[in-house]
Amino acid sequence: MKHPKYPHLFEPLSLPGLTLKNRVFSSPTSIPQMNPDETFTTENFEYYKMRAASGVAMVSVGEVMVDLQRGRSHKLQPGINEPNARAQFTKLADVIHSGGAAAEVELDHGGCLALPDTLEDGKAYGPSAFDDIWGDHIYEMSEEQILYAADKYAEAAANAKSFGFDMVMIHGGHGWLVHQFLSPITNQRTDKWGGSDENRMRFMLLVVDKVRQAVGKNFPIDIRISGSEREPNGYGLDFGIKIAEALDGKVDMIHVSAGTQQVPYTYCLMHPTPFQKDMENLNLAEEIKKHVKKSYVCTVGAFNFGDQMESVIAEGKADCVAIGRALLADNFLIKKIRDGREDEITPCLRCHECLGGMIKHDNMRCAVNPLIGREKEIFHPVPTNFKKKILIVGGGPGGMQAALEAHARGHEVVLCEKNDKLGGALKFADSGADFKQPIKRYRDSQIRKVMALPIDIRLNTNVDEALVEEIKPDAMIIAVGAEPLVLPLPGADGKNVFIGADIMPDTPIGDKVVVIGGGFIGCEEAIILAREGKDVTIVEMTDNLAVESNFVYRMSLLHEVEAAGVKTAMGLKCTRITEEGVYALDKDNVEQFLPADSVVMAAGMRPLTAEADRLRKLHPNTYAIGNCVKGGTIMKATRDGHDAVVDIGL
Repeated sequence: MKHPKYPHLFEPLSLPGLTLKNRVFSSPTSIPQMNPDETFTTENFEYYKMRAASGVAMVSVGEVMVDLQRGRSHKLQPGINEPNARAQFTKLADVIHSGGAAAEVELDHGGCLALPDTLEDGKAYGPSAFDDIWGDHIYEMSEEQILYAADKYAEAAANAKSFGFDMVMIHGGHGWLVHQFLSPITNQRTDKWGGSDENRMRFMLLVVDKVRQAVGKNFPIDIRISGSEREPNGYGLDFGIKIAEALDGKVDMIHVSAGTQQVPYTYCLMHPTPFQKDMENLNLAEEIKKHVKKSYVCTVGAFNFGDQMESVIAEGKADCVAIGRALLADNFLIKKIRDGREDEITPCLRCHECLGGMIKHDNMRCAVNPLIGREKEIFHPVPTNFKKKILIVGGGPGGMQAALEAHARGHEVVLCEKNDKLGGALKFADSGADFKQPIKRYRDSQIRKVMALPIDIRLNTNVDEALVEEIKPDAMIIAVGAEPLVLPLPGADGKNVFIGADIMPDTPIGDKVVVIGGGFIGCEEAIILAREGKDVTIVEMTDNLAVESNFVYRMSLLHEVEAAGVKTAMGLKCTRITEEGVYALDKDNVEQFLPADSVVMAAGMRPLTAEADRLRKLHPNTYAIGNCVKGGTIMKATRDGHDAVVDIGL
């Protein structure tokens, strides 16, 4: 029976020896932690069990290395050809199958991306010799090394099949070894492995042929390619089409992504940030599908909603959709789409707290899902031993998350918000900027979910001693947040001074603007104003912008600052504001003047500590969470809200 709303999305997909239950796959993600002996942790198994439980048809295990000794790019990569591989990979396949999904491994080799201090001879090899952007010398692979690497892919594929996996994905994109041979950025060879388009595809086709020999005809082979490197010095869609045509019929699925790690900014295109549009790379898959006759084509990149995915397949733009971060934001995304519970979906912010945080901390977390990084709580929830009446003060992201968690755990909830609507500091999502849409969708989804529950919501309500006495809660959660920090400068109260977080589309900002503060709020506001055609300068005390942002988001943010034409004045300390502009001192104590019609104050946020302290005195059992404790992020607020409710029930 076809799904009544999404008949194409939930139509099975037949591959050699395997039928997938729908057209949505969990795309490969890196493994953030491993045991000291380089085996999977309990958390790794729970993480992949969660991916399978989401309702997808197939789960792909990311960054599985075919040669740890010669191709490892960082220390948290499992090797499927290692002596300890069988037990852990067999268990991992079983875990994925337990969630009703097929299991796939993504076969990778770092090539010139390999980290020298993890390699047996301390040297990284690629198609051609060069000095990379990180300062390491890359050595050219000999033909013997090329053939050896191809054999390692075949060995890895045979092992994956033996260990119980249903498919393999050859990673032929994103700057890994197969892609390095395809790319003119990394392949300057003039022998049979480089030069012409056909020669640059030779290694890829050799790997595919060897993998096919290793697994046989009745075992699906998937390959991920960059349909375009989206970089002037790399290849474009025309060559991406040639790659797909050469693969057509040799593999069962062509998974079309974009970008190359050789050009770091394209990382933001292969994993789209809020500055990219929904379904960012669909155009690549759509064009490639027109030229592919025998293999299925899969698209990936910034999908979150059922109607998006359904339209892609119904219109013939791709045969299936792979999603990654959306499954972190909502553990059961596809089941909710399938079961008509789309109003319950928590959408992804594309903020990169997951990938950026993993790069920095070796620990995957999610801004909007407090259970990422501790997935075992999904399957083994902390018990609620005592059902209580909880008063939550503040309807921002932390307060709303606490309310949802408290209701789910059976508590009676009263939520008080001093303003006339929920959302708290997330009101800035109404700024009108396209890159604020993910935040707006998240905020509105949280409000919608809270409003749909039998929660006592009291808007325009200040909590005082009389109200606490009336409600008589067993516990109180204080989530009053923070307020914009206004620097105590002469002229800061002038009519030409605006608070960055409060600026809306109808705010009367002049044509020449100085933004005080180069954090992410200041940078984002500068981008918005510059895109409107205004002359914008950011004034920042330090030498760097947006240092509090994670690596990936910051890279995209700074790219957009430059692209919008925003000017920067670094190392300046503002001293006063006048109707004509801003005065500041440089590092040599020399006064500088920056003319401006309008000044935007974006100096950060100040926790509402005094208000939190006042509320603490109203009840003996209080929990202060989120930004009222310490200025932070949505992730801190949501995790604090979840954790407070868990603790209250113990």
